[in-house]
Amino acid sequence: MGSIVAPESVVLPVVYAVYPRSSVVSDVNQLSEPAFKRDVARRTATEVAPFLSVALTLITVSGTGHDFCSVPNNCQEEFGICDSDTTPAGYNVSVDPRVERSQIAYGQYISNCYVPGTIALTYDDGPSQNTEELLNILNEAGAKATFFVTGNSNGKGPIDTTYEWTDVIKRMIKDGHQVGSHTWSHEDMDKMGSEARRLDMAKNERALANILGKYPAYMRPPYLLCSNDTGCLSDMRDLGYHVISYAFDSGDWMTPTNLTAMTARVDQALQSTADQQGRMLLIQHDTIRTSAIELTKHVLNVISERGWKAVTVGECLNDEPERWYRNPAWISVGSRSKGGCVVSGRNSCGKVRRFTNKVECFNSNAQCEQDALKCMNSARTDKTTCESLGTICSMQFLFCSTCGGAGLPCETESFYVNRQA
Repeated sequence: MGSIVAPESVVLPVVYAVYPRSSVVSDVNQLSEPAFKRDVARRTATEVAPFLSVALTLITVSGTGHDFCSVPNNCQEEFGICDSDTTPAGYNVSVDPRVERSQIAYGQYISNCYVPGTIALTYDDGPSQNTEELLNILNEAGAKATFFVTGNSNGKGPIDTTYEWTDVIKRMIKDGHQVGSHTWSHEDMDKMGSEARRLDMAKNERALANILGKYPAYMRPPYLLCSNDTGCLSDMRDLGYHVISYAFDSGDWMTPTNLTAMTARVDQALQSTADQQGRMLLIQHDTIRTSAIELTKHVLNVISERGWKAVTVGECLNDEPERWYRNPAWISVGSRSKGGCVVSGRNSCGKVRRFTNKVECFNSNAQCEQDALKCMNSARTDKTTCESLGTICSMQFLFCSTCGGAGLPCETESFYVNRQA
């Protein structure tokens, strides 16, 4: 048999175990099937096929970047490094106590709303390029929703260090929506061991705590795969999570560009829900533009026509908003007296200047940010207090942006009370 000639970009496999994690591996006989979902991999594989001997039926296409290293679909977990292997900086919230503070079930699937006349809108997999526009639509309609956020998947970058995502997640809270966890990597949780599951959840908690100063008590498993048999639901209970399913799947992932098919499915579901006076959990994906924008407009119109209310999951379950999240244990208010520490540790004291109106609030916040930055740039090796102060500064900015209305005066005491909730 003659020698095999192949392009330099092709690595002819010898031992399966040496394949890099950032490789796409497939049987050549299946190349006509959608084994290679990405154009770059499919194109390379097609060019290579004629050069391969019948005796050598495997090829591997290696590379870096989104097409080869993004989870959950474009990277092999057994080998190499992928984007979700990164760990957010900051305090390890996994050591926090997970006290069950709510009457809502922990570690069990919840599929329906408890409050009549409510429809809980939920969006998975974001934030995405569609989320900002979606927030505008919800805001114009006076509607609320729950966003189950992934931390670092599909090559979008970590949510706590990619400013586009950080800003939009802060806006979710500012606009009165609920943020839940959809894990860090969007991997199948039933295929993970307990330690890996807990680590994946902890990464997303840490990232969201870096952004919001708190992390969710609500989560939805990717693909809704988290069972008792694998111990996944038990892990979620130990971590203090309400596990949210849905009453109806919009099916947007099956027909991502077919609005007619989406609206037909949703209309049928909403009609069947009429006798229940609402009480439905609806799932969509803000990564699917047709669903996030056009289907949402349709759903909001139907809800309005029937006199129902679009709400967060927490509201439709009649759970108090302060129970939707947990505060990291390292954020602890010290003295509320003038000049008191809002966070302290290792002979350091982080302060928030007192304020009595909105202008003073923003001036105080600017000083807080400067102090946090100065702390981070200091020679100290333990930056925990600095990071804590930075988180409080971010929370203060959100407070300054929303205070001044009824029941929320722009005063230091009000900020302390609301931050502790």
